[in-house]
Amino acid sequence: MFQIQPVRSREWQKQIAEALGAPYFADTFAFFAAELTDDATEITAILGLCQFTYAPAEAVIRSVAAAPGSEEDEAIPVMVRAVMAFLNHAEIPFVFIEEDAAAPERIKKWGFRPLASDPAGRLGIDLSKFYRSPCHYNHEEQDENENA
Repeated sequence: MFQIQPVRSREWQKQIAEALGAPYFADTFAFFAAELTDDATEITAILGLCQFTYAPAEAVIRSVAAAPGSEEDEAIPVMVRAVMAFLNHAEIPFVFIEEDAAAPERIKKWGFRPLASDPAGRLGIDLSKFYRSPCHYNHEEQDENENA
């Protein structure tokens, strides 16, 4: 069993980043994924860390790190979706991801694509469209990019 939680202290965020061999971004917020005991009372392993910034107009994921051997664990995309849900609830309209935040194939699996509405062509997700129809989002965004 795993759990996704916000990181509540900079020191804990730094320790998780160091344990995962990831850069620590002191100016970011973070969520982490952890494996739990069967009774869900204790953390047995840290699986991943997602560090991001946000402002009223957009959020940027700076880093998504996974523990060795956990890169394809279901907890990692769930952690990214938890960050997206948090941002959506905060009414942040767009989330972008830095191209070096994770492996390109993983970023693509998570649904990040160049947004037609972004002049810089950054990899992102329009959260209002995504949460209106998550199953159709990537197809609709691809159509918009092709017509732009």
